[in-house]
Amino acid sequence: MLGSGEVVGVRRYGNVIDFCYTLSMKNSYKYRAFISYSHKDKVFAKWLQNRIENYALPKHLHVTYPHLPQDLTRSIFRDDEELAGAWELSSALQKALKESEKLIVLCSPNAVRSLWIEKEIASFLKEHDEKDVITVVIKGEPKEVIPPLLRHNTEPLAIDIKSGKKRMLFKVIASLLEIGFSDLWKREKKAYHKRVLIRSAVFGLMLIVGVYAYMQSRAISSNVELEEVLTSITKIEHSLVDENLSEEEVYRLSAHLKELEQLKKDKEETLKWFGMLKTSIAQKAKYVYNKQGVEKALEVLESDVSKSEDKVYAKKNMLRAKLYIEKSDFEHAKEAYEKAVAIDASYLNLYDYALFLSKQNALQMAKEKYEQLLGYDLSDARMANVLNRLGILYRKLKAYDEAEKVYKRALALRADLAEKNPRSYTEDLAWTYNNMGVLYQESNQIAKSEKSLQKAYVLRQLLAKENPKKYAHHLSCSRHNLGELYSSMHEYEKAETLLLSSLEERRKLAKENPKEYTPALASTLYELAGVHYTMSDYVEAERMYSEVLVLRRELFKRNPSAYRRVFVETLEALVKVYETTREKQKAEKTQKVLKEVQNAA
Repeated sequence: MLGSGEVVGVRRYGNVIDFCYTLSMKNSYKYRAFISYSHKDKVFAKWLQNRIENYALPKHLHVTYPHLPQDLTRSIFRDDEELAGAWELSSALQKALKESEKLIVLCSPNAVRSLWIEKEIASFLKEHDEKDVITVVIKGEPKEVIPPLLRHNTEPLAIDIKSGKKRMLFKVIASLLEIGFSDLWKREKKAYHKRVLIRSAVFGLMLIVGVYAYMQSRAISSNVELEEVLTSITKIEHSLVDENLSEEEVYRLSAHLKELEQLKKDKEETLKWFGMLKTSIAQKAKYVYNKQGVEKALEVLESDVSKSEDKVYAKKNMLRAKLYIEKSDFEHAKEAYEKAVAIDASYLNLYDYALFLSKQNALQMAKEKYEQLLGYDLSDARMANVLNRLGILYRKLKAYDEAEKVYKRALALRADLAEKNPRSYTEDLAWTYNNMGVLYQESNQIAKSEKSLQKAYVLRQLLAKENPKKYAHHLSCSRHNLGELYSSMHEYEKAETLLLSSLEERRKLAKENPKEYTPALASTLYELAGVHYTMSDYVEAERMYSEVLVLRRELFKRNPSAYRRVFVETLEALVKVYETTREKQKAEKTQKVLKEVQNAA
């Protein structure tokens, strides 16, 4: 006879069927598992919880394993989500541990140093058997990172991420459900092959459409370099369909793909400027550009000895600026811009030039161009753009009063525009609130800063609900800026939580588009490293600052004038860490590099 709280479970391993009696979790436990982890491994813990709770159990498994639940929704307890700030409420955590069927321990160097993980394990084992503990090694060697309470005298057994992230996930789910790993894995392999077939069919259709688009673009532009770029993009998109690629290969191909897509945009922009000029020299340059590239096109344009200085001459120089930007010759691009705006200082020409100067870190010159635009008769939307850009420059130049004045004017215009047309202008309104928050923080007006940043965050959360992908960067900016603010207020736990969320999103963005988002990723890493340093976690601070240094060194190599300051800032931070930890050789070596960079300025 079975007890009223028991059900019959059937476990199948190969050809062997084992009938077993097991208590129903539904009747005995509130949670399938409690995740015990170091706060520094929060991103992984959150990922694991999300993947477990969103895993769709195969229907056929309920025939083999009748004891399985219908789904795993809300089955995992993770203290940060369930009981925010509950570390002081030991009774609440103990209750959650008691009500959890199993304990998942995320093992890493961070976990070994965590007093709370030891306490959670000890509390769990008071009510449960050790076989109900699932150890998951996410970093390091098992014998070194599994908590002492679970090691005993034998070599510890654990689910190790080294076998692959996906295999690790399925092993954890199989252990939670007490079923055979092979049952889940075989099903996943079948699903994978099915996905490959579907993707191949979809890719075939996309390839046909892509070839048609390619032929169309070839007929329109006949640009040799653009054709090569389009061909390379098609090849990489085809390669990325292969799910057997390693993460490193995916990252490399994705990064190259984004660079090619940016180059495609640059070339299409250049072709548009060619379309604005109907002179014989411009048409000749366009023909050469299409057949032989940027260098030869510039030679043709430079051979023009015409003395006329009119709007056509201005357009020619705007085109020259675009060509020089395409080949990363920023000095000659600047000269071309100067000649263009000297003849035709229209809104489009002057705004484009000011934006270029800002990107080159020529802040004073950019400020003067934007100030010039303030005297123009512009639409509210264009004037708000100019005011917002000018506010950024005033802030960078430490002219805080002037920055506040122009931001308030921009805010009034954008609030009115957003009220009339929220779909088109809410994003702009959020940016102005965000920029004002940054300004108030730098000018030590903390209460105003928090209020403005929170307003931006709320608006961006609303926008992200409609279009998560489009506003991912915007949300990461709000989280970064709020995290930076809370760090300055010595609220380090709030700061760390927000910065970790920003870091997670910016890693994804930088992986998809390194050229666009690497600076933002480096910025969040730098701020988070500073939080760890302040909290005396020098190991983590050094690791993060070192990662920032690698990123900013590459940025500095590509554009020294724009990234020298932040590169120096990172070197100084690392020197400080090494001096604090008394690593004399590392400090001296980094100090030497720092002096070389400063002397080369």
